[in-house]
Amino acid sequence: MTTNRFILCVSITFGLAYAALGLTRHWRFESSYDLAIFDQAIWHLSRFGAPASSIRGYSNLLGDHFSPILATLAPLYWIAAAPESLIAAQAALLAISIAPVYLFCRSRVPPAAAAMLSVSYGLFWGMQRAAAFDVHETAFAPLAVSGLILAMDRRRWWWFTVAAVALVLTKEDLIPLLVFVAIYLLARDERRAGWILLASSLAVFAVVIGVVIPAAGNGAYGYAGAYADALRDPRRIPIMLVTPPVKLLTAFMWVAPFALLPLASPLCTWLLPFAAERFLSSNSLHWGTLFHYSAPLAPIVAMAAADGLARLARAIDNDVMRRRFTTAAAAMTIVLAAALPGHQPLLQLLSPAFYALPLGDPTGDRAVATIPADASVTAQAAIAPHLAHRDNIRILEAGAPDLEYVIASGNASPWPAATVAEIAAFLRDRLSRGYVIVFDDAGWVVLRHESATRYARSSLLSRFANGTRIGEQERVQ
Repeated sequence: MTTNRFILCVSITFGLAYAALGLTRHWRFESSYDLAIFDQAIWHLSRFGAPASSIRGYSNLLGDHFSPILATLAPLYWIAAAPESLIAAQAALLAISIAPVYLFCRSRVPPAAAAMLSVSYGLFWGMQRAAAFDVHETAFAPLAVSGLILAMDRRRWWWFTVAAVALVLTKEDLIPLLVFVAIYLLARDERRAGWILLASSLAVFAVVIGVVIPAAGNGAYGYAGAYADALRDPRRIPIMLVTPPVKLLTAFMWVAPFALLPLASPLCTWLLPFAAERFLSSNSLHWGTLFHYSAPLAPIVAMAAADGLARLARAIDNDVMRRRFTTAAAAMTIVLAAALPGHQPLLQLLSPAFYALPLGDPTGDRAVATIPADASVTAQAAIAPHLAHRDNIRILEAGAPDLEYVIASGNASPWPAATVAEIAAFLRDRLSRGYVIVFDDAGWVVLRHESATRYARSSLLSRFANGTRIGEQERVQ
């Protein structure tokens, strides 16, 4: 098998694996809030409306984040209008980005080593966790970033421009990366490209943050407050970048899966804007290795690893030793990428327990089917992605509005509530305000807003709060 065919097989394999993780989580009611947000917004786009999200509280999701690239996914809903389409598209986008990573690596190291580094890229925890955690606009970022690096390396400035525009359209917090890339180009004496990129990216960032997002949303950029502490006292920035220690651990985990090879490449400096954005934020969710936040930087560490490996190999005079060193180092990255930082989502696909679990919940599907397609609904976050194709859906939490239906399950994650008992308390509160139970089976409850109830309330909800399955025997005939 030629190396090119091998990479094609690798890309397809990772695409299928990423999709299997995302789809299985969704079918088991383990997807959540974020998938529901994007599913509802793209459903609106597919109907030629604004990308509204009642879940997020925006009549136009561009008022939350600048991600017009999401419109490219709307045609998928003309074929199959379902969240599964988004999950599959995200898996494909992540997997396709392996190709430009490989092409760059092949320009630095022998084909076999380039192939191994590409496998390590697919295994990188930032990619895995993006695939396993709902769907996000950042699914476009690895392809855009890898294309940007490859085009820059080959001095294909037209493709470089296309990749830069794609990055701008993906999310506003990726635009600072382009500012840093412009400085990098200037340092490499690519003055024309550098000055054009610097001026355009600064201008676009100012317009997006200062005009577009406020105009589409609530009159202001809602995430500026996360950096208030850093802006208030810039002298604290060096301390904020390294404390608490989880930030240093995350930065180490960016390069550790590639055997620290990225540190030998100047491309590693492209990680600095990500470190600033993540670690200066007051949101502690940005500091660690969970969620999808490290997917955009995955191509940088993989391609910097290839460049760093090539630089280190050039210091070895003996041809045989150079080849052995290159092959061994590339192979080591596969081992490290498969193991660090631990709890890799793809490892679930190798566990018999993963296949022992039921693929779906028939009772949950029946509960969801109870709610009419045009009805407004307040749903537990884990259930919301199965009901987002409607104008008004909200998350079941404290302060949630009274809509036509409420759906909850004692078997699904109660988040953002802390416990199932909190969910039960929300349901009791609804029952006191004119809702009736129209479905209860195996821990699933659906309420409808009416003036009278036909069902016994207290015993059913006390059992729900205790995590006990609720059966049809509880119905009052």
